[in-house]
Amino acid sequence: MALNKYATIRYRVIDRCIRSKSHSFPSKEKLRQSCEEELYGSSTGIHISISTIEKDLWALKNESSLGYAPISYDKAYNGYYYTDKGFSLDLPLNEEDIELIRLATNTLKQFQDSEIFHDLEAAVGKIEGRLNVISHLEKPAQKEYIRFETAPHYAGSKYLSELLGAIRSKAELKVKYKPFTDSNQRKYTIHPLFLQEHKNRWYLVCFESDSDKYRTLGLDRISEIATTGSHFSEQDGFDPEIFYKHSFGIGIYSGKAEEVILSFESVQSKYIKAQPIHSTQKTIEESENCVIISLSVIISPEFLMHLMSYGPEVAIIKPESLKNKIVSLHQESVDKYAD
Repeated sequence: MALNKYATIRYRVIDRCIRSKSHSFPSKEKLRQSCEEELYGSSTGIHISISTIEKDLWALKNESSLGYAPISYDKAYNGYYYTDKGFSLDLPLNEEDIELIRLATNTLKQFQDSEIFHDLEAAVGKIEGRLNVISHLEKPAQKEYIRFETAPHYAGSKYLSELLGAIRSKAELKVKYKPFTDSNQRKYTIHPLFLQEHKNRWYLVCFESDSDKYRTLGLDRISEIATTGSHFSEQDGFDPEIFYKHSFGIGIYSGKAEEVILSFESVQSKYIKAQPIHSTQKTIEESENCVIISLSVIISPEFLMHLMSYGPEVAIIKPESLKNKIVSLHQESVDKYAD
């Protein structure tokens, strides 16, 4: 039996309703309302009738392609149920389902060179194999229509699995680390808290015991990891969402958040409204070609670099110290070309 898109959706909704433990024994009217809400966002009865649900129930019980669903009616509860409680509808995938799976598969493949995702390779391969044997889906690969930002393999990714294990078991670690700003290798005793991905690079957010500080360590700058044999307890009051609320980028910076007011003009103003540059962004004024926003951020080197990237498209209204700093940085850039 050929399945059309709407019938397939109705069958899945009916199956979900019958298997529901919180609202068991659904009536025909309940099934009708659920299908209409799923397909049309209302339950008025304009689009789906009781007779349609009756035909769907008959098909589910009698069509081999639908698995002969063991649907029965309970007069005591005035609703439908499966006589086999373990039954679940197994419908063939339609083209829309397949395209979504292809998109998800291609997305996962971007991480195939990262060690922590290595175990996904076999699973992704199985999915691709199943998709390729469906004859009616022989069409150009989706990657011809979608380009992904690549996630390259880089030094330090080999530590991902080990660090994830240490975070889960709350194992204290000793690491050797060489920051970009210092040629000397440092040794830290740390409590690993969580891994953070930022711009295709991985970072470890941790608590350093000796300095009583939180640190963000780039995995590509770690040269050695060893366990101390000790374990740590949860950091009291540590919440990543609160911790990073006023930070910009990946770095952990001390200091107080400041109110920053920026003005963007022309096309850039539209990008800023569509894609905010920080979670604290609020619009103060806006017009067709201009938007003025406020942020509550710690003014860090990362934030300065981000503002510099907008060039003449941004004007700093507040604070005065930030305006002067950006002017000074732009002047330094101009001075480099003076000769």
